[in-house]
Amino acid sequence: MAKAPELPAGTPRERPIPWPATRPLRIYTTDPTRGYEPAARTTLEVEFEPLKPGPVGDRIEVVDYDGYVQAYYPQIDLDDPAILMQGGLQPSEADPRFHQQMVYAVASRTLANFDRALGRRISMRKGSKRKRLRILPHAFRGRNAFYDRDLHALLFGYFAADAGDVGTNLPGQTIYSCLSHDIIAHEMTHAVLDRLKRYFLEPSNPDAPAFHEGFADLVALFQHFSFPDLLAAEIRKTRADLRKPTLLVDLARQFGFATGEGKSLRTALDDGGASLDQATEAHDRGAVLVAAVFDGFLTSYAERTRDLILIATDGRGELPPGDLSPYLANRLAVETARIAQSHLSICIRALDYLPPVDVTFGDYLRALVTADFELNPGDNTGQRAALIEGFRRRGIHPTGVISLAEESLRWPIADNPMALPRKLRSALSRYLAAEAASATQTSTDPRLFVRRAPPDNPAIPEDTEAGDDSEARRGVSREIRDALVTFAQDHLKELMLSPDFPIYLYSVNGVFRTAPTGQPVIEIIAQFVQTNPTGEFDAILGGIKVRGGTTIVIGADGVLSYAIGKPLPGPHLVGSMAVEAPARVQALKRYVSALDARDPLFPYMGDAQLAQRMNVRMSLRSLHRERWR
Repeated sequence: MAKAPELPAGTPRERPIPWPATRPLRIYTTDPTRGYEPAARTTLEVEFEPLKPGPVGDRIEVVDYDGYVQAYYPQIDLDDPAILMQGGLQPSEADPRFHQQMVYAVASRTLANFDRALGRRISMRKGSKRKRLRILPHAFRGRNAFYDRDLHALLFGYFAADAGDVGTNLPGQTIYSCLSHDIIAHEMTHAVLDRLKRYFLEPSNPDAPAFHEGFADLVALFQHFSFPDLLAAEIRKTRADLRKPTLLVDLARQFGFATGEGKSLRTALDDGGASLDQATEAHDRGAVLVAAVFDGFLTSYAERTRDLILIATDGRGELPPGDLSPYLANRLAVETARIAQSHLSICIRALDYLPPVDVTFGDYLRALVTADFELNPGDNTGQRAALIEGFRRRGIHPTGVISLAEESLRWPIADNPMALPRKLRSALSRYLAAEAASATQTSTDPRLFVRRAPPDNPAIPEDTEAGDDSEARRGVSREIRDALVTFAQDHLKELMLSPDFPIYLYSVNGVFRTAPTGQPVIEIIAQFVQTNPTGEFDAILGGIKVRGGTTIVIGADGVLSYAIGKPLPGPHLVGSMAVEAPARVQALKRYVSALDARDPLFPYMGDAQLAQRMNVRMSLRSLHRERWR
C-alpha cells in the first residue's frame, strides 16, 4: 500500500472549511399569479446562518401558527441536507413549508439591503429577552397583512378570491399574502423602519404615515429589479420601455385581482392620480412619493442605457420593429439592475440623514441629496439631478431652502465644526475599532458563528414603549452614551435642542460605507429626542405627543459635520427655526382637526377614545385594513 506523501512542515493536516457566505433559496419573484412561467420563480442568495426548524435565525423567527384553525403547521428545516442540496423547496402554493421558506428568504433579502446601504447590521432583537422578529405566514383568515409593534411580528392573512374579475386566479381560490414578494418586503420594511426611526409611526403630519407606506413600496419595487430572469423577460416584453405597465412596476398583482380590483393593488407609474395637495389617505399620498422617486429612476435608466441603444441601432437611437435581441435585453437587464440597486441604496441610506421625528417628503428629498453627496460628491451619472426633478414635478417642496438647486437642498454643514471632547473622541474610536473588528470576523463553528457586519444599536429609550435598557446597553458603553448627552447639553443652541425638556439619546451607531471610488467612509450617527411632557395638547391631538429632536453625524475624526433638527418651540431658537417650530405645532393641530371633521364617529367618542383617536386611526393594522383588502 502506497504511503501518503509527507506534508511540508507547519501545514495543518485538517484545514477547517469556512461557512459559505450565502444560502440559495427558491421563491416566487412577485407572487404565484404566473407561477408556471420560468421568470415567475427565482433563487435568492440570502445571508448564510445556521438555522433551527421554523426557520429560526439570529434576527428572524418564523412561527407558523394558524389563528383561524388554531393549529401549528409542520416546520421546515432549511439545514436538512435534502433541502440544502436542492437550494430549498420548489415553489408551491399548497405546501406550508414553502410558505415558511418564502417569508424567511424575502425578509432576509430585505434586511440585507438595509445592512448594505446603511453600513451596519440592523438588530431586530427586542426586549429584555432579546426576542427575534416573528413572522406568522398564516396568522389569520382575512384580506390583510401588517407589522405589529406590540407583538414585534409580521402577520400575514389568507382569504378566498372574489368570484368576479380575478385575473389568473380561480374564483374562490385561497390567496396567501405570505406568497407575495411585494407584501413580505413591504411589511418587513415597516418593521425595519420602525427599529431605525420609531417616531415616524406617529402621525404628526400628513406625510408621516404616507412616508411609511411609500418607503415600504419603494423597497419592494426596487427589489424586483434584482431578479435577472424576470427583469430580462419584462425588458424584452416592453422593448426596453420601462414606462409601460409590467410586473416590474406593479405591486401585489395577485392580491389586487383576487380582491376584485381588476388590476394590481398599486403601481410605481404616475397614472394621473391625485396630486400631493389632493392626496390625504396614507397610501394615496405615499404613491406620490413613490412616483417622484421612480420618475428619477426612469430618467437615470434612460440616460445610462442610451449608449447601449445607440450601439445596437448603429447610432439611430430607435429600436427597429420586432423582438428585442436577447443579447441586448440581457445587457440592458444588467445595467438596469445596477441602476435600481443604486437607487435603492440611496433611498435607504437617506434614513440616516433625517431628523428623528416628524418626517416630511421635503425632509426626505434633502436627506436623499445629502446622503448621496457624502459618498459621491461628483454625481457623474446625474442621479441626484434626476431625483430632484422627480420631486419637483410632484410639487414636493422642502421648507428652509431658497431654491431646488443641489447646494441649497443639502443639509447645511456646521458653520463652525465642533470637535467632540478628547475623552469622548477616544471612547468613540475604541467603539468604532471594536465594531470594525466584529464586522470582519468569521467562524467555521456554527456555535461560534459571528455575523460580518456591525450591529445597529438603539440607545436609551425615552419611555418603556420605546425599548428597554438591555437593548440600550448592548454595543455602546454607558461612558459614550452619558458623554454624548453631556455634549448635547453643552451645545443646545447648535443642536437646536430645548433647555426646558430632558434630552434622550435614542440611538447611536457606527457606520462603515464604501464610496464609488473605493474610499472608506466611517461615521457615527446619533439621534436625540425631546418630548413636551406637560400634556397640554393631549386632548387636542388625540394621543400624539409634541416632540422635537436632532440627528447628528460625526466623522471618524470626531468632528460634528451635520446637525439635522426638528426643534420644539421656545425662546432658545433663532433665525428661521424660531418661526418653523411653532408653525409645525400649529400645522399638527390643523391636521388632527381635518381628520376629526372626516370621521363620522368623532362626535360620539368618549374621553378614552378621544385621547387615543389618532393612534388608533393611523396604526398600520388600520391603514392596511383599508388597502390590503
